[in-house]
Amino acid sequence: MRFNDIKGNRELKKLLAEMVNSDRVGHAIMLEEQGGYGALPLAMALIQYLSCKHRHDGDSCGECESCRRIDRMVHPDVHYVFPVNTTQKSGGEKKPVSSTFFQEWKQLVKENPCFTEAELYQALGLEDKAGTISVQEAKEILGIMNMHSFEGGNRYMVIYLPERMTAEAANKLLKIVEEPFPGSYFIFITQSPQQVIDTIRSRCLRIALQPVPVETGKESGEFMEFFTSLMDASLQKDLLSLLKTCETIAAIGRERQKRFCLFAEECLRAIMMTRLGIIKGESSAPSLTKYSKVFPETFYETAYQIIDSAKKSIESNVNPKITFCNMGNLLFVNIRKFS
Repeated sequence: MRFNDIKGNRELKKLLAEMVNSDRVGHAIMLEEQGGYGALPLAMALIQYLSCKHRHDGDSCGECESCRRIDRMVHPDVHYVFPVNTTQKSGGEKKPVSSTFFQEWKQLVKENPCFTEAELYQALGLEDKAGTISVQEAKEILGIMNMHSFEGGNRYMVIYLPERMTAEAANKLLKIVEEPFPGSYFIFITQSPQQVIDTIRSRCLRIALQPVPVETGKESGEFMEFFTSLMDASLQKDLLSLLKTCETIAAIGRERQKRFCLFAEECLRAIMMTRLGIIKGESSAPSLTKYSKVFPETFYETAYQIIDSAKKSIESNVNPKITFCNMGNLLFVNIRKFS
């Protein structure tokens, strides 16, 4: 995974490359994201850049043996930890660890590196169980990071969702995170930084990711049509048309539904910024500018929360028809209230 393979966060990628070039990379980094922002690919790209012997122009070469191994997730000095629980796969093991599910993890990362927590649990077969990072996992981490590097270079530990770490596990890792061995790097990826134990969070360089930009082209045009249809139908008090649009969105598949929600949130942000004069109307999409004159500032936070709630429901595998009909109904009620 190279920086150039990752969409969005251009300035952040440039900053990370500059930190590596000037040897200012902290040994404990916490990437903070919302589900789907792409923190895991960014972590992999950073590790690849740190390890590449032929990096140039702010990116890894992507061709050397180290780059190929990291990209294929077979590098012996790059390790991944994530929340797990007992399943049929774990064979009744009372305290399963991430390595038990590594093939499922690897397949998920290959197919969808911007997965959500719910998608991870589905891929691991946890069903209705929540995953945790246990003290047994912490012991595994200590054992790995106390070993010498297999390749003679750095060692990397990527911990996905440290907010799922038990207090006992976090306390066991505290010393090695605070005073890691030379050449050891911890990269934490969190979607709820406030839930990460303070003693871990305070010892990390915290970096917040921005949303992945919505792609231009056919999909973007379709999403804009969905968004304006929702807004216009609500303003015109046409509930039937609004619900028809919601049913259409409910039929496009979960991944595209999540992308639509992110797109709609960005539309709301653009409308709000236009209203506040931060960006000029002509700099925003013409089809959005008209809405900046309609709603008061208090509407945007309400609408954002409604759409974000729909996105989280889709990530949790809630029925999409119920999800988007509910979203449409809430938008309809609130737009009428504010208009």
